[in-house]
Amino acid sequence: LFGFLAAMAVMGWLARRGWDRSVLTMLGAMLIGELLIFLPGVAWLAVAIGASKAVTLGLMPFLPAEICKMALAATTLPLAWTYLNR
Repeated sequence: LFGFLAAMAVMGWLARRGWDRSVLTMLGAMLIGELLIFLPGVAWLAVAIGASKAVTLGLMPFLPAEICKMALAATTLPLAWTYLNR
């Protein structure tokens, strides 16, 4: 859960600097946010079950859905800003 706090702060900071205005920068911001969310959780899990199992059980099952969500958000948010700024 600590990763969500870090991701919230960093994603807000990036958005205020315009990273949410284009598909490529939004994708970069989303990737940074995902790393901030998953790294602490997987690291904590690795303490209990080992790094390899932590990645296998705590990251890999979530990657397909996360990639789809990132792609959807990275394409729709800049389009929404374009529409709203008309």
